[in-house]
Amino acid sequence: MNLRIRLATITLAIALCSVPSAQAAKLYKWVDDQGNVTYSEKKPPDVKVETIRLRSATLDTTGAQEKLDQLNERAGEQQKDREFAANSAAATAERGARLASNCKIARENMRILGTTSRIQDKDANGEPYFLDDGAIQAKIAATQQQIEANCK
Repeated sequence: MNLRIRLATITLAIALCSVPSAQAAKLYKWVDDQGNVTYSEKKPPDVKVETIRLRSATLDTTGAQEKLDQLNERAGEQQKDREFAANSAAATAERGARLASNCKIARENMRILGTTSRIQDKDANGEPYFLDDGAIQAKIAATQQQIEANCK
């Protein structure tokens, strides 16, 4: 939103500068009693003056649209960069939280596997059964890999 306001302000300034003034200003030039050259908008009485007509300078707007387009493009690229950085930071934070949660679960599983002599699991039908020593060792090895992967 801030970018839109700035661009609107710049566009308005360019438009106002490019409009020529309707009237040219008049200045009077004369030499005063002390010999100083003086300029004024009001004509002094009883003094020989030189009238100077001033015209407002015209603004060269060639290439202004290209410059404005370049500024818009650069602003768009900067906005995309900011959005990408924000999304990357959010994704990194989310991944870190997920790893911490997985680490906590894996450590708790390892604690249970190490302190309990009989471990119960469920088969594909949902029926409970007890793991034998080989299955327990396999679960310990798998849990150790999970700890190594998630607890950094």
